[in-house]
Amino acid sequence: MIKKRINGQLVSQHIGDQIILLGSINKINPSGTSMELKTSDNMIITVSLSEPIDSHLEGYIEVHGTVQSKSSISCSNFVRFPNEMTEKFDSEQYNDLILLSNTLGSNKWKMSETNTIL
Repeated sequence: MIKKRINGQLVSQHIGDQIILLGSINKINPSGTSMELKTSDNMIITVSLSEPIDSHLEGYIEVHGTVQSKSSISCSNFVRFPNEMTEKFDSEQYNDLILLSNTLGSNKWKMSETNTIL
């Protein structure tokens, strides 16, 4: 199954879907089982985790999971990006890319019924 890369604005349109969401950690629950993520379009999304994480985690992470509601995601795994890797990250440009790729749809790279450029 292909996971769609989305931003906070698009979360409500993908309830039940597997997605990828990039954002910065806003707050971690004291138990470490959930966190608030601030998305590239400045929305706050609650991310439920299957295992507790370190409460000192910070910076940008990419969450892979399933949308549960318009403001929550159940995380199956995540990728943490080191601060030095994201210090020049342009969230506005990233957000524009997400909106464009979601507007064009999943067939944008399809050349024929059998050939796809990825």
